[in-house]
Amino acid sequence: MVPGLEIYMMNKTAIQIIEKPEWVSWDDIRQCLYEAHAPNREKGINMTHYLWPAEKIKESLGEHGVMLVALDGGKVVGTAAFAERTQKRWYTDGSCYAFLCFDSVIPYYTGKGIFGLLDKKREEKAKEYGYNVLIFDTHSKNAHRIDIALRNGFRLVRFFRASSNDHYSVIMAKWLRGKSYSHGYCVYRYQISKWKTLVKSFL
Repeated sequence: MVPGLEIYMMNKTAIQIIEKPEWVSWDDIRQCLYEAHAPNREKGINMTHYLWPAEKIKESLGEHGVMLVALDGGKVVGTAAFAERTQKRWYTDGSCYAFLCFDSVIPYYTGKGIFGLLDKKREEKAKEYGYNVLIFDTHSKNAHRIDIALRNGFRLVRFFRASSNDHYSVIMAKWLRGKSYSHGYCVYRYQISKWKTLVKSFL
């Protein structure tokens, strides 16, 4: 346990949610990601960045990125991160945004509210860093993740074919302050992107 930090009791298990300390290696992060996404792989939901080597995971977060971990003693049992991105889209509000990535909770610890705690801490940290928009993408068949995000105020904003060309993905956005968009407008823009993507796929 890291002294002086908040401890959450999850079904009699003491869990700490903290920013990645030095003693947690990037190999520990990679192993957690690999274990956590085993159920998705069994369902045919493959997301390649969860198979990246440890060094690539670290590099992808960049200078301003943040990696949060859930710890059961010295074991990493969950992760949640964000990296700074600047791509200009209608839903990014024309500014830098926090791109959410590397979400994981290993199967034994799912259903205990751990991801909810990680997600909450990550949003708080993104606000501290001054980001106005949270954005992430996921497999279009990852219904569980999409449902969690919708219940947490995210909107579906784009549908696209993944770079691997073997599945479709969706982008979801949440506006923390400043400009935001109505549910109806987001649905309209999302459906337009889906229609264009599917038409292009069959041409």
